[in-house]
Amino acid sequence: MVANNTTIILNGCIEKFKAENELTLEENEIFELFSLSQIMKNEDVTFENILDSITDGGNDGGIDSIIILHNDDYIEEDSEYYCKPSSITKLIVTQSKIERSFKEISIDKLISTFPTLFNLETKESELNDRFNPQLMDKRNRFGKIWADTVRSGGSLEVYINYACMANEIEISSSFKSKKEQLKVICKELFATEKVEFNCYSSKELLSLYQTHKKNRSTIIFKDSPLSINYGENGLGYIGLVKLSDYKDFLTLEDGSINDDLFESNVRHFQGKVDVNTKIKNTLENISDRDFWWLNNGITIIAEEPKQLSKKLTIENVQIVNGLQTSYSIYNLGTVQDNDDRSVLVKVIISNHKDIVDEIIEATNYQNAVPPGLLRATDNIQKEIEMYFSQKGFYYDRRKNYYKNQGKPVAKIFGIPFLAQAIKAIVLQDPHSARATPTSLLKTEASYKSIFKQQDNYEAYLNCCLIVSKIHNAILNIDDKQHKNKLINFKLHISMIVVILYLNKMDYSVDEISNINPTEFDNALINRAITKTNDLIVSYQKENPNSNIINVAKSADFVTYVKNNMK
Repeated sequence: MVANNTTIILNGCIEKFKAENELTLEENEIFELFSLSQIMKNEDVTFENILDSITDGGNDGGIDSIIILHNDDYIEEDSEYYCKPSSITKLIVTQSKIERSFKEISIDKLISTFPTLFNLETKESELNDRFNPQLMDKRNRFGKIWADTVRSGGSLEVYINYACMANEIEISSSFKSKKEQLKVICKELFATEKVEFNCYSSKELLSLYQTHKKNRSTIIFKDSPLSINYGENGLGYIGLVKLSDYKDFLTLEDGSINDDLFESNVRHFQGKVDVNTKIKNTLENISDRDFWWLNNGITIIAEEPKQLSKKLTIENVQIVNGLQTSYSIYNLGTVQDNDDRSVLVKVIISNHKDIVDEIIEATNYQNAVPPGLLRATDNIQKEIEMYFSQKGFYYDRRKNYYKNQGKPVAKIFGIPFLAQAIKAIVLQDPHSARATPTSLLKTEASYKSIFKQQDNYEAYLNCCLIVSKIHNAILNIDDKQHKNKLINFKLHISMIVVILYLNKMDYSVDEISNINPTEFDNALINRAITKTNDLIVSYQKENPNSNIINVAKSADFVTYVKNNMK
């Protein structure tokens, strides 16, 4: 099939995506990351999450990516989640091919794979011979949360995506038939009616690429809001907003709620808890009492205000207090024309991070949130962010903050990523970093063992750069089975490459800070990769019942590595 203008333009967009994000991967891998980034644009996933989702290579069963969302949160290796009757778990399976047409063989593979891979009665040992470690890892993650969701009375949704470089969606009747066959298999296998199969050609991908999240929002007050100045940095607006106008403010063009507005609110909508039931009852029963008399209202932090009479236009909107009220208003349905009730809205204008953090922290502490969720406001995290910025990198202590600003993803590192890198390289504990990535920040003891203000932050940046460099080197391995095995050991290889570079087992944080990661050439990296692979092979010979995933999480294997490295 000859490329048309749409496909030619899309190729240019992919090249721009590659350059902007400073990616050095094969053409098919770039397309895979590009298509997933577009398909998942409206979901709350990071680029690191997308990288983590990749399962393609040898023994992939026709699956290139698996993303698991629980109540819209990405599920990692050891993510903590709570299932209840209102919970929704989403299984998102994606195929990304640089081919110029949609192939039936791609669906054939899924028709064959799904009943085997997702049969929870099948022993894991039987599947390990057929499917690669990444796929098995995602399968096991999903299996647990799937069972928990069902037991709690929650619901499961399955989305299958197929993206390719076809000019447009042109599929045969046989393709359509197999597509429906796969949907029937999924409905029976997962016991859910919510199964979607979506095709994305160049036309759909280009449309998604051109769609941007709404950054500038307008609030319509009932009357001109009261504008209040406080000192040099203080500007705020207070006023009443009709329920119908506030709902419009929350709603995207497709009718869904704009979840990005609540990024800084550590709690998601809590459903039918007592306070929300009361808000719902108040909203549904119009009386002689205005809504704002009975409600604490909404607090918003924003930038760049432009007021014209009753309209206030603002940028970078963050609703930091009033999430439950906001969702209750959104869920109200059609607001009656004669409903003149209002909600109290306070807008604080500030782009000073210290002030914003203080407001967010104060608001969150009022809601009795565990300390682990407030790490982003710690002084050390602010200092690391400033240091990274001075060096030309971006520390994403507030999730997706820099991604939404369009910064290159290759230069963005989140708190969990840095914690893993420090744990693996500085503390020489790569198995814990691999096995329990989200747990590293949960307890005060674990958190403080990783982040220390007396440490040289150059060491922290070097740890990120080393892990990132190792990850890219593994992705560029031609042998897919070899690549699939080693990607589980990127943190181990990162530790080993530092040992080889410094030529010593016991090194200090200061020695890591003096490393120049640009000196990690292909010869050194390949040496570390080869050494790691040799140790995996010899370890498995001594422990024949251990599979790759378990080896990667094993403390015994790290001890084995260190003893051999000596």
